[in-house]
Amino acid sequence: MCLHQPWEDSLPIEDYTQSIGNDANNIVTGWHSWQARIAMLEARVARIEARVDGLEARMFFQQKALQIMCVLFLVTLVYAIYK
Repeated sequence: MCLHQPWEDSLPIEDYTQSIGNDANNIVTGWHSWQARIAMLEARVARIEARVDGLEARMFFQQKALQIMCVLFLVTLVYAIYK
């Protein structure tokens, strides 16, 4: 149903160890990992939005098909009654 994303298995301790340290490189590395994670989440949200748009289009098509079927049923019912 939902594809496995690699960052879902990361432990919070990994994020903590990347963001602590005495020199600025560790903090910058931690910041870049957050930026990468945010970019991955934005891509995931975009994929979900595309999937929802597809489902909305499919539901609209099915709704129109159901309306046509109801009209055909009512026409057939009226024809059967007056025959």
